[in-house]
Amino acid sequence: MQQINLYLPEFQPNREPLRSIHMLWGFAVFIGLLLLTTYLSAQSNREFADQLEKSRAHLEQLKSQVAQLDQQRPQSNLADLDAQSLRLTQELSRREQIFEVIANKNIGNNTGFSAHLQALGRQSLETLSLDAFSLLAGGNYLEFAGKTRSVDQVPLYIQRLRSEAVFAQSAFGVLHAEPQTENKSIFEFSLAKEVKEPSADTQEKEAPQTAVQMLMKMNEHLQSQAQGDN
Repeated sequence: MQQINLYLPEFQPNREPLRSIHMLWGFAVFIGLLLLTTYLSAQSNREFADQLEKSRAHLEQLKSQVAQLDQQRPQSNLADLDAQSLRLTQELSRREQIFEVIANKNIGNNTGFSAHLQALGRQSLETLSLDAFSLLAGGNYLEFAGKTRSVDQVPLYIQRLRSEAVFAQSAFGVLHAEPQTENKSIFEFSLAKEVKEPSADTQEKEAPQTAVQMLMKMNEHLQSQAQGDN
């Protein structure tokens, strides 16, 4: 029977944690991945720069058309020219918004609002009911309105919503609360921006109202009618 002395160096197992050839291959793979990432990033930045330049050129073209129409406006057929100028101005405003979105890389919410709706339901309170809510700015601004028997439940609900990741950085509207006319023990509340009526001496375009703001105006109209009947 043959015996092998395992204490001889040539029979001892190789206990080196990492050989030089392995380190060399690992370094080569790392360099390859780094080069690939750099190339893809440069390609993406190049495409973004091209798109930005095209938007800027189109924006300048629209500005030039509006300026030419203002200078070449004849005395006759002013209604058509005003309509065309208004249409171009609206198109220019839309293009400026698109340009701003592209320049700031701010495309809003592209993942949907299911997580926001689940959070609203998950943090609901039995002492508070919602009649309407609005998610704006991609979910970064929240308005809602409803009824409660205790106004302090509204800040509590906001605090519970802020514990959710989707509402951690969200802003909320201004709180308004008042008791119902027919039942003083129930409060109607709303968290929304105040709707400003456009002044007669300005040509400011009225911003579209949210669902909560429309509900507030409808309630104000009903209250004014009820007071008129009384």
